[in-house]
Amino acid sequence: MVAKPNTSVPQNGTEKKLTFAELASMPLGDLASHLKKIVRVDHAIAKAKEVFTSSLQFNAKCVAALKRAYVERLNKREIPPDTTFKKYFEQNAGGSLPGRVESLAALFNALALTLDANGKPMLSEEHFDAAAVDWLEKANAIIKHAMKQHGEAWKGCDDVLDVVNALSKPGDALKKLKEIRNRQKGEKDTAGETGEPVSLTIGDCLKFLKTAIKNASKMPEKDAYGLFCDTIRLGDTWEESGCSENTLNAWMEKFEKAVKAGVSPNIEVITQPAADEPEENAVEEAEAVAA
Repeated sequence: MVAKPNTSVPQNGTEKKLTFAELASMPLGDLASHLKKIVRVDHAIAKAKEVFTSSLQFNAKCVAALKRAYVERLNKREIPPDTTFKKYFEQNAGGSLPGRVESLAALFNALALTLDANGKPMLSEEHFDAAAVDWLEKANAIIKHAMKQHGEAWKGCDDVLDVVNALSKPGDALKKLKEIRNRQKGEKDTAGETGEPVSLTIGDCLKFLKTAIKNASKMPEKDAYGLFCDTIRLGDTWEESGCSENTLNAWMEKFEKAVKAGVSPNIEVITQPAADEPEENAVEEAEAVAA
């Protein structure tokens, strides 16, 4: 008798994905084995992320060393002049350069391997190693922006000097780096003295909406159409406001009256009563009767 194939494993060797009905009818012990697999995989991913992050500074310095060798070989014409660094990395590492490692390597080259006016590294290697990874990643964004904005004078600009100062001093540099980055982007700190975010007023929200509508022609057509539909439907939301129908009707009458009068709807329009016609004096009335 020919044995039946195992229906739980397709013939291509990949594990069959069970349906919900199959999982729901499965004994609890069998279902638990799948649940434990979820936990194992999640733990392995978290552990891998932790190992990757903890070694970012060291890996960045490895890439920085390779880049120095790359530049030397380019200058000596030992490699084709159109060889990019990413291609050179792949040739030597056997794979692609991770983006986060590349960013920190660029920062290490810019600060730890670049000399200041006194001939010293702008940032010591010890301070680079001691900094938190998220500090360095924020610092790299600031340095890149400064290089683009100031060109060859980037080393002496306030943003770069403030970054070096923040990373060189003991303590948490994150707040200072955020302030520098917000300053570069022209953003104001939205937190008050208590650290609580400042709430937007209704006027602010309406201003943002009006600005978006005025710039709709610059949006992709799909986005502009979505904005158009949402603003058309916005009036219908008043049905859920909790205001009575009489109140809404009174507001609408007030609004239409203001529009008709050509004034702001927030100004009370008072309609003057029609002036009474002057009464005819007694002589005119008598003459009229006599006639």
